[in-house]
Amino acid sequence: MKSRVLLNLLLLLGIVVLGLVARFEPGIEAPPDSAAITTLKADDVHRIHINRPVRDDLVLERKTGQDWQIERPVPLPADDFKVRALTRLAEQQPVRSYPANEMDLAELQLAPPYASAILNDTAIEFGNLDPIDQLRYVRVRDRVYLIPDNYLPLMETGFSQFVRLQLFDPQARIESVSVPGLTVDHGGKDWRVEPQQAVSADALEQFFKIWQTASAISIQPADPEKTGEPVEIRLHDNPEPVALQIIAREPALVLARPDWGIQYRMGNRSEAMLTLDAAKADILD
Repeated sequence: MKSRVLLNLLLLLGIVVLGLVARFEPGIEAPPDSAAITTLKADDVHRIHINRPVRDDLVLERKTGQDWQIERPVPLPADDFKVRALTRLAEQQPVRSYPANEMDLAELQLAPPYASAILNDTAIEFGNLDPIDQLRYVRVRDRVYLIPDNYLPLMETGFSQFVRLQLFDPQARIESVSVPGLTVDHGGKDWRVEPQQAVSADALEQFFKIWQTASAISIQPADPEKTGEPVEIRLHDNPEPVALQIIAREPALVLARPDWGIQYRMGNRSEAMLTLDAAKADILD
C-alpha cells in the first residue's frame, strides 16, 4: 500500500514538473514582440479614410485641439471610443507576415483589396480571412500580414455608429429647454417655468443636468418622412436653437435631429426628459 501511494506521489510530481517545463520553457528565450504593421502611433493618427464596398466612404478627422469629427458622408461629431478602436490598427502586431511579392494577392482578395483604411497617409488594405486561424489578411506596402479580425466589422458599420452618443458637446451650456407642455428657462438670473408650477431650484437644476448629460443608447439614420412633436434647446452663445423631434415616447424615447439626419434612442427616459417629475423625485429622495 505504501509503495502504491509513493508511486502515485511520484507520478503527480512528474506531471507538475512537465507542466512547469511546458509553461516556462527553461533555457528558451521568449521571442521579442513583432513590429506593428505600421510605424504610426495610435495617438498620431489624425485622419482615417475608410473605403468599403458595402457603404459609402467614411472619413474621420481630428484637427489640432479639437475632437474627432465625421467629415464624410455628413459632417457630425464623432464618438471618441469608436474612433480610438480604429486608431489602434496603427499599432496592431501581426501573428505572421510575408513578403507581398511571394503571395497570390488576387487569391487573398488583396488585388484589388476588399476594403481599405488610410491612416494619415498610410494605406492598410484588407483581404480574406484565413480559413484555419480566422485571421485577416492585410497588406501594408510590400508586406502581407495576418492580424486578428477586430477591425473590418467596425469599418463596415454605418456612419451613424460613429456619431457621438452625447446629444450635446460637454462644453455646451443649456439655457432653455422647451418640450411639449413645458418650458424651463435659465438664460437670465432667475428660473422661468411655463406653465408656472411649484418646483424648487434644485429640481430645475437636476432637469437641466439630465438634458446636459443626455446620452443615447444607439443612433440610427432618421426617416425624413417621419415627423414628431417639437423640442427646442437653446445653448449659451448660440443664436440658433437645437431643434429635435419626439418620434416615440414608449417603450423607449426616440429623439430625431432632422438637421443632422439622425435619431437618438434614449431608452426609458420619457419622464426624465419630458417632465419635471423625475427631477422632483430625485430631490425628494
